[in-house]
Amino acid sequence: MNTTWGTARLLRDEHGTPLIEGDTEPAAYFALGYAQAQDDLPGLLRQYLLVRGELGDPVRDANQRRWQVLEEARRGFGELPPQARSRYEAFVAGIAAYQEEHPEQVPGWAPELEPALPIGVNRTIMLFWIITDGVEALKAEGIDPDGPASEKDLALAPMGSNAWVLRPWRTATGETVVVSDPHLPFGGAFAMHEAVLKAGELHYSGFTFLGALTPPLAHNRSLAWGLTTGGPRVSDAYRIAVDGDSYLFDGERRAVLRHDGHEYVVHNGVVAPVLARDEQAIYVVCTPYMGLAAQCELQMMAMVRARSVGELREALAACAFPPQNVLAGDAAGDCLYIRSGRVPVRPFAERGVLDGNTSATAWQGIMDVDELVQAGNPECGYLQNCNTAPDTVAPDPRLAAGNWHPDAFNDVPGRTTSRGRRADELLPAAFAAEAEQVIGWALDDRWPDTGQWQARLLQAAQRQPSRVRAWPPEHRALLHLLLHFDGHTGPGSTDATAWLAWRTAVGVDATDVAAWTRPGDDRLLEAVERSGPAAEPYGEAHRLAAEVPGRAGGLGLDVPLRATYYAGGLAFAGGPCLRVVALGEAGMRSWSVAMPAQAGLYSRGEVKPITFELP
Repeated sequence: MNTTWGTARLLRDEHGTPLIEGDTEPAAYFALGYAQAQDDLPGLLRQYLLVRGELGDPVRDANQRRWQVLEEARRGFGELPPQARSRYEAFVAGIAAYQEEHPEQVPGWAPELEPALPIGVNRTIMLFWIITDGVEALKAEGIDPDGPASEKDLALAPMGSNAWVLRPWRTATGETVVVSDPHLPFGGAFAMHEAVLKAGELHYSGFTFLGALTPPLAHNRSLAWGLTTGGPRVSDAYRIAVDGDSYLFDGERRAVLRHDGHEYVVHNGVVAPVLARDEQAIYVVCTPYMGLAAQCELQMMAMVRARSVGELREALAACAFPPQNVLAGDAAGDCLYIRSGRVPVRPFAERGVLDGNTSATAWQGIMDVDELVQAGNPECGYLQNCNTAPDTVAPDPRLAAGNWHPDAFNDVPGRTTSRGRRADELLPAAFAAEAEQVIGWALDDRWPDTGQWQARLLQAAQRQPSRVRAWPPEHRALLHLLLHFDGHTGPGSTDATAWLAWRTAVGVDATDVAAWTRPGDDRLLEAVERSGPAAEPYGEAHRLAAEVPGRAGGLGLDVPLRATYYAGGLAFAGGPCLRVVALGEAGMRSWSVAMPAQAGLYSRGEVKPITFELP
């Protein structure tokens, strides 16, 4: 490809993953834009319609405009240094070049392209994480925001992810192994795109959101990281008593502002949209990420350029990345956990919906990176976070809640998940793990709490032998099946289908351990009586795509490590971009599987090697 910015090559591996090399960085990003358009032009253009608030869905469009996503993206683009702006200009030019070459594929509704749009895509997706603390505070007090507050509110799937790091002394080959497995909705606004990109010293394999340029998840030759949902408290909700279209702040009268059909105030030095209103007050959410689009993009690029966990931490010091648990490892054998985010300094202890008519609840700056929960190179030799509390990442006293400000820790000490419990079974017992073995763990399709449920079911049966004896043979056969189920959701397993039917009939949340042990609780046995053995294999009842058998199904939050969520028999969310990276003195090896495009590969419990060196 000959471009205004230089020349580039666009190749593809056997699975269709773009392999890009440019003699300049903008030329490489021209090819990336071209590749994304080639892979899914309608999906990419719909992303841009959403950024512009012109998708045609009044509710979603209104929320994009309420948060000024396009304006934030345009301001961010304008704040970038010229060299960075050229990457976005080239990326959008690559999309335009594909459209010019294939006019028959360009829909009549295609929006006008501009270099701010890729920034707007990242802004749209990341909105959930940067406002969720404030939104949840409103909901906890019975204040429902006017419409969805982010795209996540429209997704059926709970946000989840897995990330692990094993240090060299725990692996058979002396490599650092990093696993990253975000659990997100498939397609739509959350659609992801995988590519390998090389331009001079810039060389990485990364996943971007479709239509975006900078990857939140990537690895290079010497560094890899994973992200999981969970982070410090980065936003606040305020109740502001109003008199018509004005209010008092420390006795000074201020106006409620209006723009593009929405109401705002300037609070804590940032624009804060009104999410709800009653006769006496307006309710706003403040996030320090407003006006930070450029810094976020620059920080992600700095993360891609980092060559060690030390350099990655330097990049995270900008505190412009959305609140996430970051787990990283490098070729030197070092690893790092940091609960990243932009945390306001609050000179008050109150939580919930705060009084916005007084400076007593105002922010006084932003926490320094040193104040964020973190630990490097724990003595145990591993890190894990599967959406669990910071003190469960490693048995390391540095991570104890008491060592950190509550807003930085922002969790219940010791809180874990079924996936976290499974990781804590696997990683401490790893002393000579092969990378391929770790891949097998990452693809594990076993419901982690199967044994605990079986133990409670057996206790229930033993408490009431006369009841079980009076059952018809088919009920006892089902009880036997459930007690001997291996927990795996393989495509050909009818036992998995029966287990899911029984668990659904029980209706007990997996975290409600007390309900399993309560004397006289008959729900476990009643569910056996209501359900029956299944004849349909799991992979026929649940499909990853129309012709691809499903596996590793989700059941509430009690899911296999490799989570997949189904509705109407088809997968709609789960792990769209699993990646495993092995880093060592001898070089780097990596594997991935992207969903739903590579559903066939995943249905067989396989990953593909990443072609990092371009032919």
